[in-house]
Amino acid sequence: MPMPMANFRHSVVFRIAASYGLLLLFSVGLVAAVFYVGTAGLIDSNIDNQLSVSSHRLVQIRERQNTAALQQEIHNLLTDDLDVTTEIYLLVAPDGHKIIGNLTAWQLPPDENDQLVQQQVKRLGRDSRSLLLIHRFPDGTTLVVGRDLQDLRDLKRMILTALALGGLVALVLAAAGVGLFRAQLQRQLKAIHRTTAEISAGNLGRRIEVGSSRDEFAGVAIDINSMLEEIERLMDTARNVSNAIAHDLRTPLGRIRGALEDALRARHPLEKLPGSAQYAIDEIDSLTVLFDKLLQIAEAESGVRRQRFAPLPLREVVGDIVELYQPAAENEGMHLDLVIEGEPMVTADRDLLASVLANLLDNALKYASQGAHVQVAVRTGIHDVCIEVQDDGPGIPADFIGRATERFFRVDSSRNLRGNGLGLSIVAAVVALHRGTLTLEDAHPGLKVSITLPQP
Repeated sequence: MPMPMANFRHSVVFRIAASYGLLLLFSVGLVAAVFYVGTAGLIDSNIDNQLSVSSHRLVQIRERQNTAALQQEIHNLLTDDLDVTTEIYLLVAPDGHKIIGNLTAWQLPPDENDQLVQQQVKRLGRDSRSLLLIHRFPDGTTLVVGRDLQDLRDLKRMILTALALGGLVALVLAAAGVGLFRAQLQRQLKAIHRTTAEISAGNLGRRIEVGSSRDEFAGVAIDINSMLEEIERLMDTARNVSNAIAHDLRTPLGRIRGALEDALRARHPLEKLPGSAQYAIDEIDSLTVLFDKLLQIAEAESGVRRQRFAPLPLREVVGDIVELYQPAAENEGMHLDLVIEGEPMVTADRDLLASVLANLLDNALKYASQGAHVQVAVRTGIHDVCIEVQDDGPGIPADFIGRATERFFRVDSSRNLRGNGLGLSIVAAVVALHRGTLTLEDAHPGLKVSITLPQP
């Protein structure tokens, strides 16, 4: 639908196109003015110089020889067939009568001497606006050297006419350029508008066509498409999280309800009630843990815990966590090793970093097979510290590694195994809070989790 003119005048397309047209016209006008002033100034300067040289030469002839020699030289200049239509020479005696020259009528200013003046004279019986250089000798004799300016006025008029025509052509080209510029801008903006309108209507799979131009609009389209993909991914994640929460809440609530119903239907409900109540309490505690983990992720992502950051030596923290999990690893028939290089130091929240290590060791002990080997290594680099937790268990399939940090994501889609899929989500949130990087790699076999944190 065409844009109303009133609205179009206030649009960015109109402002940019109008600015482009005005800038082009201003540039053409400025170039034309510089060209005209430079050309006219150069012509005037050359004429002034020629008249000064000619007058000086004639004055020297008179001073070195006599008036007769000067008269002869002027005669030669008037009869040499050079500059016949423009040259002016006049020699006037002290009593005012013309000795020689091609002026038939003149009125010389009485006070001018060796000065250039423009004056209306008659040259060979024709009116002429001329530039004159007047020199008066001590005995009263006057020498006039000049030039008819008619051809110069014609030349300047032609230059102005050519510049005016050029300006008219530039105006037409500017208008055409503004129209083309406006059409291109509107085409790109309409494409973006159509796409965003379809997305607003619910078609989240719609994307802006980038094309092959790779211009600024293509860059904007790429950024918008990336944003839309991220939005779609987040919405899919939100849907998956909602489904996972519903499943993880419904299952324990169903077990609690079933246990209580069994207790009530039993022949001696009072005898069975304590056990059922304890089972219900345990299930409710597991739900509380679930919500605590969600709150922990939210707190880490909000950044409020950064005020508790302090220099933290990792040797003690990592050593305590590994020592805490050593008995559990031995019970599962696993080998848990610790390697620490140097004295690694980071700026961190001790409790949050301890929860990260606990989550990683929980996952390693939970998913690695009987007799697996788990190694925790801390290495100090030039500018950062790297914490690695690696096992040789089944690991995570390559197709799922990229999604492993999503909330409630579990490789076991049936969700029969214990856990709620929040461990790595907590790790990712805490690492991001510490401005570090989290990397998950296939260790062939097993999984290698690397956390890189900046040194203080």
